[in-house]
This record gives sequence, C-alpha cells and structure tokens, in this order.
Amino acid sequence: MSKKTTRSSKPAETKPIPAAKAPALRKVMFISDELLQDEENELTLEYFYHPGKGKPVLFITKGNTELMEVIEFAEQRRCWLINNDVCSDGRIFMTTPIDITLLALHHLRLHCTEKALALEDIGKADDKSTLRLLREFVRGEEHLRCVADIKNASGMVFYKYNPKKTMAWLAIKTRRVAQKLQSIGTHCGQSAVSQNYVRGELEGESKEETEMDYLRMACDIVGNYLDLDLYEDLKKYLNIADETPIMTSTTKKEEKAKGENKRKSLQQLNSNNSKKVKLDEKTKNAAEKLKSSGLVEDSPTSDTNKPNSSEETSPVSTMSPNVLTPSPIKERNLTAKEKALAKSAKGTKSIASFFTKK
Repeated sequence: MSKKTTRSSKPAETKPIPAAKAPALRKVMFISDELLQDEENELTLEYFYHPGKGKPVLFITKGNTELMEVIEFAEQRRCWLINNDVCSDGRIFMTTPIDITLLALHHLRLHCTEKALALEDIGKADDKSTLRLLREFVRGEEHLRCVADIKNASGMVFYKYNPKKTMAWLAIKTRRVAQKLQSIGTHCGQSAVSQNYVRGELEGESKEETEMDYLRMACDIVGNYLDLDLYEDLKKYLNIADETPIMTSTTKKEEKAKGENKRKSLQQLNSNNSKKVKLDEKTKNAAEKLKSSGLVEDSPTSDTNKPNSSEETSPVSTMSPNVLTPSPIKERNLTAKEKALAKSAKGTKSIASFFTKK
C-alpha cells in the first residue's frame, strides 16, 4: 500500500543556481615587434629545456623559424589595474631573443662527447621537445660549427662535441657582451648598488669600473645559459677571479656590533666570577663568626688526623683503617640560668602527656 503524500512530504522545489562567472585570466606581456609583423604565422607557447635553470621553461615560437625566450619578472604584492578590472596576477612577461646554439650545446655535451651523432638521433634520445628544437630551429652547420666537429657520410651529417672550439666561442661571445655593457655605460662591479640604475658610495675602492668588472658581469650573463660545470670552466679560461668583498659602512657597523656584543659577554663573565669570589668570602666570614660565638666547638686539626681510642675499636676502623670517622661535635656548656631552669623543671609532666589516652 502506497503511502499517502501530504503537503509536508512533497519535495521542495530547488531553484537552479546561476553559474558563477569565472574571472578572465589576464597577463601583461611585452612582445617583440618582430613576432607581430607577419600575421599569418601564429604565436605558440612551448616548453624547452633551459641549461642554466636545469628544467624546461617557457618559450614563444613563430612557426618553425623564430624562437624567443619568455622572461618572467615577479614581485610580491603586485597587481594590475586594467580599465575597470583588477588583475591579481602582477607578473610581467617579456620576450627576448636567444642564441639557439646555447640551447643545443647542452644536448651535444650530453650525447656527442664520445661519438658523432645526427641531430635526429640526439633528439630521439631525449623527449619530443628536444627533437622539435633540433629538427626545426637548429640549422645544422650554421649553428653548430662553432661548438662541434662536423662529418659528412653517405648523405648524412654527424656532429661531435669539441671542448676547445666551444671554450673559444664562449670567450669571444663573453668579450662582446662586455664591450656592449661598457659602451652603454652600465654600472657593474662592487661599486654598483643596482646594475641598471644607480652607483653606490663605497669606502676603499675607486668609483670607476675596470675591464675585469665588465668581463665578470658578461661572464655571469652568458653563464645563465650554460651548465654549471661549463660556466666554471669558462671563468677559469678567462682568468676571472672571485669577487672579494669590501668593507662598506654597513659591514663595518655589523663588525662593530659584533665586537660590542663580545665585549659585553666578557664583562658579564668577569662580573659573575667576581660575584662568586664575594660569595665565597661571605661564607668564610660566616663560618669564622660561628666559631667565635662559641655555639659550636670544632676539634683541632690534630684530632682529625689522629683516630680516637673509640674509633680504633669500632668496626669501621677495623674494616678500613685508612678511612677515619669524623669526630662528633661537642655540646656547649650550659649557663647558670639555664641550669636553674632545667633543675626546676624536674618532676613536671611534659605537654605531650595531656594528649595521651587514659
């Protein structure tokens, strides 16, 4: 038998919830004019392995001919105001050209150090993005003749990594970057607080940049696209020493603060030691006053060194003759008034007797 439906048992009509509008994903990007000249080829964002960062990063490609790196500038608590909307993503993306040889150099060192391989074989050894990079964007001898030995056999081209060629090519590229930095007047070296804007006031160093400062900065720029071991080899090849820090006003203040803290700790340690000495003197004075008061009579030193007759017959002295028992403390003599009070108290009951059961 079916249950009778009542007004209360009817399901409540649910109104459809309107779909929430998803916020539009907006990003701010500065794109080179070279990528926007030809409207036929579409721009594509792809990931390729970056040797300097050790992981795949974002690149922008135009067809199969042009490739540019996408650099990201991100700061905390930044947003964009676009017309009447607030874009919470405050990052800035910028496209910059890159030498494709630097990207292909990592794969050559990884696979073609001991044997010569074709570009397709190198790409197949890695992922699909590497195969696309070497097949579509690397133009064979034009890009790789400066870092590899090229061999032609049976209509195919093989490449083998050459360390000497690579180091000479990287040195030339680094010196060209240093000349460009010097020509545009970029501040570099230890006198530069910001490499792009201002120059700081340092003590103990001239304000003029040297050629070594520009070469060191150029080596760091080129090294951002190299493996770490290759970057260290390039620094040795160019005889670039590590930058030695200079004592600035801030570092001097830090050293002075450390010296003051050390001096305070030594003074505190000395004061603690002096307090311990004063406490030892006070305890000695209190012991002397206690002895002079006559309340406690100490035995002479001769008694402590020589055992008494009772100690000789005790079992402790027979068991270990070398161990001496301490002499008992002698009671002080009673005064006449104390003796009179003790005599008058004889025969009287103690106060505890009043609380016993009868």
